[in-house]
Amino acid sequence: GYLNVSVLGGNTANTEFEFLTGSTIGFLPQGSVAYQQYVQKEMPSLASYLKELDYHTVAIHPYYANGWDRDRVYPLLGFDEFLSQDDFRNPKRIRNYISDESSFAKIIELYENKKEGEPLFVFNVTMQNHSGYEEEFHNFTPDITVDGIDSKALSMYLSLVKQTDSALQGLIDYFSQADEDTMIVFFGDHQPTTYVSNPILRNNKVNPETLTDEENLLKYKVPYVIWSNFDIEEQTDGETSANYLAMDVLENCDLPLPALQSSLTGLRKEYPVISAAGVREADGTLTTVKECGEAFNDYRSLEYYLLFDYER
Repeated sequence: GYLNVSVLGGNTANTEFEFLTGSTIGFLPQGSVAYQQYVQKEMPSLASYLKELDYHTVAIHPYYANGWDRDRVYPLLGFDEFLSQDDFRNPKRIRNYISDESSFAKIIELYENKKEGEPLFVFNVTMQNHSGYEEEFHNFTPDITVDGIDSKALSMYLSLVKQTDSALQGLIDYFSQADEDTMIVFFGDHQPTTYVSNPILRNNKVNPETLTDEENLLKYKVPYVIWSNFDIEEQTDGETSANYLAMDVLENCDLPLPALQSSLTGLRKEYPVISAAGVREADGTLTTVKECGEAFNDYRSLEYYLLFDYER
């Protein structure tokens, strides 16, 4: 289905924050990066919850460890380990970044080296497709073009996505043969900057400067996939937001929901999408966090408590 996120063209850490904690950036001041400004002490997350259930929890980001303060924040969210680019030996690179293929191979390595039967949770924030799509590189030549559009950035972006598709296929092929039950949750952090997407709009005779609220919200939708090598109910055309996605993950694993997510089950029925970019009511009405006012009081209070008052 599609995941509604709160950011466009950057600020990956905010999508991470929403997915891992169940909180929403929509309650924070515009321009906030939760990792840097608000996560200053231990805070419950999907990682800390699974750690309580005896999972070994590992975060991977194949770039600088201190980006968005991840090296400081991940331990506060309950990760046992954090692997950065320094933990990769002779990885394949695409442009200047460690490839998704090598990043996914690190997941397989962790799986193969763990104790048999030990539950493992890996949160992998890839780097291969990071922005900067107009420069030429000796180790990567774009091979995807769009009829009628002459855009070096669009060609680079789509060619990189093709590489990710192939890497994901390899990861799924591997775990489809794995002995232990495995779930792969794959989602985008945000859409690329508008200089990548605007040529597509113009090619379809749409003016990027005169989009409606509904059309603008499309900029904040990214695909997500939940795949497993065990039976789960097949669903398509799902629509949710990053703060809710962990609920679907846990429910498909037959795991009970932690406190915050459990408290959101009723709210989710009324507001199936909540992000800083927009809120979707159950009947399809588009609104905003601010316009919802009192309806979000309990959610807002819980998020404040977890960020500022929570003590283990």
